[in-house]
Amino acid sequence: MPFSNDDLDFTYPLPADLKNRPSCYLYIYNRKVVIDPLSLPGTQTILHNDIKDIKTKRIVQYVGSLGKKLFYAIGLESHKDVPYGMQPVFLRDLIGKIDDKMLALAGRAVQLVDFELTSRFCGRCGILTETLEDRGKKCPECDLLIYPRLSPAIIVLVIKEDKVLLARSAHFMSSIYSVIAGFVEPGETLEHAVRREVKEEVGLKVKNIRYFASQPWPFPNSLMIGFIAEYAEGEICADGKEIIDAAWFSRDEIPNLPGKGSISGHLIDWFMNRKEEGI
Repeated sequence: MPFSNDDLDFTYPLPADLKNRPSCYLYIYNRKVVIDPLSLPGTQTILHNDIKDIKTKRIVQYVGSLGKKLFYAIGLESHKDVPYGMQPVFLRDLIGKIDDKMLALAGRAVQLVDFELTSRFCGRCGILTETLEDRGKKCPECDLLIYPRLSPAIIVLVIKEDKVLLARSAHFMSSIYSVIAGFVEPGETLEHAVRREVKEEVGLKVKNIRYFASQPWPFPNSLMIGFIAEYAEGEICADGKEIIDAAWFSRDEIPNLPGKGSISGHLIDWFMNRKEEGI
């Protein structure tokens, strides 16, 4: 799945032998990744070598390693800092144009640079924060601890015999349908969030909730946790706010769907293939 790759080592702090290992850099500006537009597509599009003035950069974040190579993100605070001839692009525009390992690096780099930019000062008392060894920040005045934000969200495929529940969000293009999703609230288990979101958005109760897979989703800092659930009872009633239409669809009736960039596409593929696989 885009933005996730288990080959990448995100262990922190940095390796002890970092001085003897080659390094590559990603430029990040305004939550965009800086590319060389002449080299797109290609796995080297987002990587830059031999940054001679690296020690003068105020925001440099270790992103992770792949094999022996170390990767760092350089945060740019002004458009004039973007290297000549290069272009900032949205993360979404890189899906399918660079390989998954590079896309996972880019998604992580954007989030780490954003955290550095938004955590300079304590949110409680406004004092300049100090950087800890474990990526966190600490306020020297009130001891508030701050870590990179991560927002868990559930996404669930609801099935009823040989049909799947698909809904049209108010935020989608008019012809696009997908599965139900929503953020986990304080005090909730993931399963509770699944039941609540389905009930709130389409008025149904579900049962037999089971885990499917997860996906980092850097828009802006989510972790999507996918589930499959079975219909229990109720009639579809779209809430009219988040969801403006919903219905049961058989495999032969599937409407227009979003791209394969998110876990929603993998959930729907599971449904499409379950009959053939005898699931």
